[in-house]
Amino acid sequence: MSQLINVPLESYLLAQRAAPINCLICDEENSSATERCCRCATPMAISRACAGSKKAPALLAVLGASGVGKTVYLGMLMDMLVRRVGGISAVVCGPYSIGLQQATTTALASGYYPDRTSLNPEDWHWVHCQVECSRGKKRTELVLADVSGEAWQQEADRPGTHPALGALLKKCSGMMIVADAQQLHAGDHNSDFVALKLLSQLDESRRREKRASRRVNRTPLAMVLTKADQRQSCLDDPTGFAEAHAESLLRDCENRFPNTRVFGASVAGASALRTIGGHRRETPLRIEPQGVVEPLGWLLTQMS
Repeated sequence: MSQLINVPLESYLLAQRAAPINCLICDEENSSATERCCRCATPMAISRACAGSKKAPALLAVLGASGVGKTVYLGMLMDMLVRRVGGISAVVCGPYSIGLQQATTTALASGYYPDRTSLNPEDWHWVHCQVECSRGKKRTELVLADVSGEAWQQEADRPGTHPALGALLKKCSGMMIVADAQQLHAGDHNSDFVALKLLSQLDESRRREKRASRRVNRTPLAMVLTKADQRQSCLDDPTGFAEAHAESLLRDCENRFPNTRVFGASVAGASALRTIGGHRRETPLRIEPQGVVEPLGWLLTQMS
């Protein structure tokens, strides 16, 4: 003999899960239960956290070729901000925003640099945080990503390869170009072409969309010369170092973004080569951050 059981249908839960939400980066419509955007693979947790905000967070585009030190720089930057070092503090929004800091500090504490960022967009570290300067100004809600240098290369050669990158460039409130000071001093300018292509692509796309050119001019751009621990001149006079060793990149940045400033930065006080798993790898001997927080502090004052 069967028994009938009445189960209430909570249809409002189904309606909530079916309600669409737009991706903060590419504006693609996704289900509210989606973990990553179906178009650009950006964590939808960022979009859900910002859905009820009256003001969208500021987007910071950090671009550079593979191997210039973006992951080490950004990971150390977030670690210093969370620990309130350098006059600027940050509060991360969501556990996914801690991945970059954790991966970088764990690798450096173990005596090696973190591996290069994967080309897979799902492996990129996204950071959503609220940053506050010590001057008592209002907090700035900020979103940035540690993107693979190979992905930036592909996007520069074939625009639209990675939907998140093109959308990030168009919507960013500030830009940070990361370059390797040691490569520039040695005369290696191959990584410059990635930034030059991306800046040209951004300029053309905004003109094609008939946006006012003055909007481009107001966008602040920070050129960060990393790995400057062995180039004291880069730390003492970063602008002079860029004029001497990266003149074409600097002039292109200044022509397209008049509000440009050059910074020298270093995470390791010294590095050495050692054999790990049969391969020679560069490893940090000591961690002595210099000039890490200053580029972001300047960008925050310019974006406000």
